[in-house]
Amino acid sequence: MEVERIVKAGVEKRMATLATMDADFARMQRDKLASIVRNCADTEFGRAHKLNQVDSFESYRAAVPPTTATDYDAYWKRIAAGERNVLFPEPVYSFGLSSGTTGEPKMVPLTKALVRGLKRAIGYTTASYMARTGNYALLRGYALQMAAPPRMRDQLDKPVGYITGIMGASRTYPFHNIGIPSLDVLNEMDWGKKYDAIERRYADHDVRMIFGIPGYILGLLEYIAQSRGVASMAALWPELALVVTSGVALSSHRARLAEYCPNATFLEMYLCTEAAVACQPGEEPGLLPMLEDIVLEFVPEEDYGQERPPRFALDEVETGVRYVVLLTTPSGLFAYAPGDVVSFTSVRPPRMLVEGRAGNVLSLASEKLDAQQAARILERADIACSFFSVCPAAEPSPPGHEWIVELDARRPAESAQTLADRIDRAMREANPLIQHLREGNLLFARPVVSPVAPGTFQEALRRRPGQGKILRIYQHRDVATELLAIDSAR
Repeated sequence: MEVERIVKAGVEKRMATLATMDADFARMQRDKLASIVRNCADTEFGRAHKLNQVDSFESYRAAVPPTTATDYDAYWKRIAAGERNVLFPEPVYSFGLSSGTTGEPKMVPLTKALVRGLKRAIGYTTASYMARTGNYALLRGYALQMAAPPRMRDQLDKPVGYITGIMGASRTYPFHNIGIPSLDVLNEMDWGKKYDAIERRYADHDVRMIFGIPGYILGLLEYIAQSRGVASMAALWPELALVVTSGVALSSHRARLAEYCPNATFLEMYLCTEAAVACQPGEEPGLLPMLEDIVLEFVPEEDYGQERPPRFALDEVETGVRYVVLLTTPSGLFAYAPGDVVSFTSVRPPRMLVEGRAGNVLSLASEKLDAQQAARILERADIACSFFSVCPAAEPSPPGHEWIVELDARRPAESAQTLADRIDRAMREANPLIQHLREGNLLFARPVVSPVAPGTFQEALRRRPGQGKILRIYQHRDVATELLAIDSAR
């Protein structure tokens, strides 16, 4: 058929590019670094760091130390106020809202080149699936994107929204005619209303692909299954063949998603607000870095936090080592750490796995809660604790936190329900993203609070000679189970 023939030709072109990336990744990264520093050399940042003198990775590392969002806060505010040529020379395409946990999320300025890279990641992932399966009819159906709002407000007449929504709103070939939902639905803030609109408008469409954050997708499928009285989407979308996720790890959601999409292939992309970092070119584990769009460097996790840690280019990494990722992007980020830790399953060609967040961070739905932020939330909630620890709640749908708290015995006793209400309110007030995720209890659950008796944490400490501490944040429930067992036995 003519459509399949055209699609196949496009797929073959993309696969040829992927093969080139695998074979020539070291040169591509050197060339990309040269292109970015040359383009940004005459910006304020470029002049301050003498980017015009950078001619290699070695000189780049001498010129620019690792950076974080804190280093760009003042720059981003100035760009949002209308200043030009601060970090990059091009006009701003849009502003992506970061998922900061305290205060107003930062507005990350995005260039057209960076947004193009985000779309390219989707294109490569989709093309790889079609090349492996021969399912070139995938584009005869609809592509459903579960995304946060792309345009919550405007700044300098540019949209300000979440990156998943910005991608969903800027649909280009081949998704320009088959992408759903419509922009009014994408911009709906209330997740219950968004799910309802999609169910009413699109449950009877021929949906063949779904893109989005796993929790968003799962919440929608649960809603549609209940509304339509079906056990899986196979009854409504029999041609649903591909589910592509990003934002948080697919692993904790894969089994339940597979129940609703029994005939689908599941693939991941490594996307963050600041850039498309990698895509999955095959069903086997391992992500391919987006070499055409960004420059990647890697700091061994054990060395991260030093003023000048060792940094390795993509052709210098090793398997079996955990690295903190550094990004250099067309949107004026230089050796920037988004906070992710990766390891490599293969170095030639490069294939990496996202292992988690740098430091002590819990991120079940992109909320990124760390120990200091958790302490501030308890302070905001006026909850005095001798000790506390936060982990994933036992009930995984929707994901949420369980707070194990050893309360100050001098304070009046309060019920777990009251404590949970206060933490919930404090989290919403501290972070607009959590307020958004909590709408309707569909994407992020109300926190669970488990008070334990005085002395519980000390007893646990006594049981772990050589460790000497209990962390405030865990990505598993092992320590919570131990603490609750000690409390129960007291």
